[in-house]
Amino acid sequence: MVDIHLSDDEQAERLKAWWKENGSSVIIGAIVGIGVIVGVNFWRDYKTSQGETVSALYEMMLGNYRQQNMTVAETTGGKIMGSYSSTPYAGKAALLLAKISFDKKDITSAKSQLRWAMHNSIEPATVHAATLRLARILLSEKQYTQVDELISVDDFGGFESEYMELQGDLHMAQGKVEQAREAYLAAAQTLPAGSSYGDILKMKADNAVIDTAQ
Repeated sequence: MVDIHLSDDEQAERLKAWWKENGSSVIIGAIVGIGVIVGVNFWRDYKTSQGETVSALYEMMLGNYRQQNMTVAETTGGKIMGSYSSTPYAGKAALLLAKISFDKKDITSAKSQLRWAMHNSIEPATVHAATLRLARILLSEKQYTQVDELISVDDFGGFESEYMELQGDLHMAQGKVEQAREAYLAAAQTLPAGSSYGDILKMKADNAVIDTAQ
């Protein structure tokens, strides 16, 4: 620090001494500071570029899917999952690949892609969607224990109705009709007001009552 009461020569000598002792630290600090700024800017630009690229790839995948160009859609989806697994689009691509596989009756691949989405997607909504779809496939295969494990979650993530309905379907498949009815009614109560799907859930609950009476 410069003392205003010192002569010019004394101030100069002190500055020289200070610079000799601290100059290298100042230079290193400046270099590090510049490096951090450059690094942050580079990473931000890289993420922006990466996001634009994978977004375009996913749109390409969707376009080919809609046009029934399934081979191209599958290739693009595989590229997204392989090269951009840390982006939200990877999980979405896995969901679409699972649908393509399911429609081709390649159930093994469909289940594999859904499991990939469950374990790798960074978006909770995609994880829940994959979990529910996989559970429904396993329910059709009578893999009741696996279904129960999949849908026994603490956080429904906004999919309360879907989980409860699936719980009802599982109970029905196991012959637990009264539990199924309760699950269907609970699912209906969690729907947004005015949702038309509530009628379907209440119908399923009524059918459970009929099954009990028979």
